[in-house]
Parts: sequence; C-alpha cells; structure tokens
Amino acid sequence: MVNDVRDRSREILRAELADAAATFCAEHGFDKVTATEIAQGIGVSRATFFRYFASKEDAVVSAARGAAARGSFAQRIAETVDVAEPGSSVWAVIRRAAESMSDMADARGDALRARIRMITDVPALTAHLASQRRSDQTAVEDVLRERLGDDRAASALAAAAVAAADLAWQEWARTPGSRLRPLLDAYFTALGDVATATLR
Repeated sequence: MVNDVRDRSREILRAELADAAATFCAEHGFDKVTATEIAQGIGVSRATFFRYFASKEDAVVSAARGAAARGSFAQRIAETVDVAEPGSSVWAVIRRAAESMSDMADARGDALRARIRMITDVPALTAHLASQRRSDQTAVEDVLRERLGDDRAASALAAAAVAAADLAWQEWARTPGSRLRPLLDAYFTALGDVATATLR
C-alpha cells in the first residue's frame, strides 16, 4: 500500500513537472533552451529534473501525451477487456478503451494542441514520440496476445489501434475547434472497415 501511494505521488509530480517543462519550452523555444535551463525555469534542480526525465525531449513529449503516455493505453485496454461481455468485438473494446483520451483532449484543449504541434515541428521530439509510440504498441500487443492467444492477431490489432489513435490526435491538433471523440470514431471505423473494403 505504501509503495502504491508513493508510486502515484511520483507519477503526479512527474506529470506536473512535465507540464511546467512543456510550457517553458513553448514560451522560450525548445531548441533554444537546455535541460538545465528548463530545470531552473521550472524551479527544480538539474538532478531532480533528470530523476524524472531522461531528457528534455522526454519531458515535453510526456506532457503532450499526458494520460496517453507510455503504457497507459495498454492498461486501459486490459481493464476494458476484463469487464467486456463474452463475444464482444475486440476492436470495439479497444475503441472504448481510448475514450479517456477524449476526456483529456476536452479538458486540456488548445494548450495540448499547441504542444502536439510543437512536437511535429521539432525533429528530435518527433523521433522521441515515435519511440514512445513503439513502446505503446508493444504494450498493447502484449495485452492482446494474453487475451487472444494469437500472436499475429495481437500484432495486427495493436498496430492498427495505435495508428487509429495517433491519426485522430494529429488531426485534432491541426484543427482548431475540433473534438477528439468523433475523430477517434472516424479513424477506428475506417480501420475497422478497411479489411472488408472492395475495389471500385
């Protein structure tokens, strides 16, 4: 119990520091500041900064992704699968697991949009995000493999799920006033239908 509380407290503090670091970088320019300057700017020591983040890229990408950060999509899928009715569509269950992303987008709005756009404009951040996305996909794949018992199906579904979520986030970030929920619906529907599409 004590360890659980300590872990939650650490994650809360990490999220707060990431948010402050991303704000600092947005105000001063990501490429113009060092990790040491970010630490000073948000009021912590360099050692504290690196206790929570491997790099300034790690801090900014973590802030932009928020609850969608590394591993948590897989955890939500596992929780949703565990309460799903027998015979439920796996793809529909995965879409339900992505619903908390919509809540985060609604809550954080334009500030989160700006951070995602900053990531797409800075090659180092884009590369770091791609690395985290691969971690997400591996974690989702592990969850699905355990529940499906089929390696190929787990790999294909994990790749499609992470791609659908990522495409929705990208369009949301580029489109002021948009909402993430209908974009998730659109991309999950499109990818869900693509296997049965016919040539015209």
